[in-house]
Amino acid sequence: MTIRQLVLSFVLLTVSASTFALDKKTFCMYDPVGKSGPAMTFFADLKAKGISWGLDIELMPYTDEKVAANDFKAGVCDGTFLTSILSGPFVPFGGTLDAIGGIATEAQLGVVLKAITNPKVGKLLTNGNYEMVGTLPVGSVYLFVNDRNIDTVEEFSGKKISILNEDPQSLKMANMVGASPVGTSLTTFSGQFNNGNIDILPMVALGYNVFELYHGLGDKGGILDEKLLYGMMQMITYQDHFPADFGQNMREYILSRLPDIHKLVKDAEDEIPAKYWIKTDANTKAELLKFKREIRLALKAEGVHHPKALKMLWKIRCSTDPSNAECGTPE
Repeated sequence: MTIRQLVLSFVLLTVSASTFALDKKTFCMYDPVGKSGPAMTFFADLKAKGISWGLDIELMPYTDEKVAANDFKAGVCDGTFLTSILSGPFVPFGGTLDAIGGIATEAQLGVVLKAITNPKVGKLLTNGNYEMVGTLPVGSVYLFVNDRNIDTVEEFSGKKISILNEDPQSLKMANMVGASPVGTSLTTFSGQFNNGNIDILPMVALGYNVFELYHGLGDKGGILDEKLLYGMMQMITYQDHFPADFGQNMREYILSRLPDIHKLVKDAEDEIPAKYWIKTDANTKAELLKFKREIRLALKAEGVHHPKALKMLWKIRCSTDPSNAECGTPE
């Protein structure tokens, strides 16, 4: 055996021994593409990061989000990575961070992510034994339409709109604008839209290529450029399965990755051909702004949205735009 081989063997033995001594933790990770998908790729360095925290973290990819959520509930894994729609019931404060119209700009998004690294806010990110240890913004949610004439609130009336995983926000919007709600899941919505069974699809720009939504847009469709909300993916854990500082460490880790997140989202939006973007007129923007607020307040009254999370988002919006009419009436 050469000196080089001897050294390599020693290093491998050392790493194996240290890994064996680490506390093994598994995460049920929703990624629509699977092992080579965007979520798994983004968190590729988490294993190395986990070692520095004394943990051996294993990420198990799931292409069906509901299966990931159910396995987490059943205790198959110590943590999970889900959309806010399914993670919200675990930790309502965290699930409210993607309230429709709650975050209006990229700058506000940065303030929100920084705010949840504050240990005082961290206390609100637990619910029983569940803890939201990270929020990964996946870009603005836009309305994909299969006909460019669906470009005003009046045109939404009677159209079929996707309600993903019984999303209460989309359902409220459908009822307010007179659209027909169509229940979908993350495994069915793209087929429904691409086959013409849905006229309006709320979705992030990342979905354009990941779910091949260009088939549904075709030659007649488009994407309204009005941002409805910032879509969020969230990491939820059983709090007592991890060291006390794990949640704080994870939230700070994701904040440090914010430039990478922005690049991921920008690249996705840049991949969409310019011909598909539909400029939203001022009247439609104003009507949607009114609906966004009404939806937030209605879901707060129904106990879906966390009041303290809504108030934090309101403060952040008004700190960056104090002239906004809503700033006279706190949520």
